[in-house]
Amino acid sequence: FYTTTTMISIILLLATTALSSGFVPSSRSYVHRCPNTNIQNDASLVTTTALSATSRRNFLTTTSTIATATILSTTTTPAYAKEAPVPITRELVTSAFDAIRLDLTAPDGVYSTLTNLINDGKFEDVMQYTKESDAYFRRGKIGKARKLLTDKDLKGEAIQMSNAVTFDLIGINRASRPGKENKEEQLKYLAVLKTDVERVLELEATIQVVDE
Repeated sequence: FYTTTTMISIILLLATTALSSGFVPSSRSYVHRCPNTNIQNDASLVTTTALSATSRRNFLTTTSTIATATILSTTTTPAYAKEAPVPITRELVTSAFDAIRLDLTAPDGVYSTLTNLINDGKFEDVMQYTKESDAYFRRGKIGKARKLLTDKDLKGEAIQMSNAVTFDLIGINRASRPGKENKEEQLKYLAVLKTDVERVLELEATIQVVDE
């Protein structure tokens, strides 16, 4: 039998996989650069679909409902001994959220890079970059910060925030596809992306750290 935590993880993985299927990569590979460093991250990322607000809300609500039903129906199994969790220190929290903040504000971050690619009319590059950004930025950086949350009530909301970022990237990706190129749509979803990431950054203030 799977534990409740394992079942929830499987459900969220399937949900994320469903979201990721909305991305269409270009024929070229785009290499991600960490802001203000020379490190390159070649990751497989996702992009956003031009889904309506209703579709977006319905998907997130359905995912939450499935997760809740699983919790209620899963048989409790004995817990195995686990390693002690890493202490959540202010330094750890600041580092995780600063990484997100840099991609929103740095000249070579995700937001600025997408802005430049869109303004330059590089639709094929936008398609590839949005696909990569879901793994590198949303799943990697936002996912890491989300795991540091100490308020249980906010953890579910944080998952929805993370999924919203995926929808934004898919929207930009769809507006960049051959025959569907639409700069206005690209910029619309880019603006929503910025707002959604700023909401994620607000979670930093809710985390209780061990040294405070």
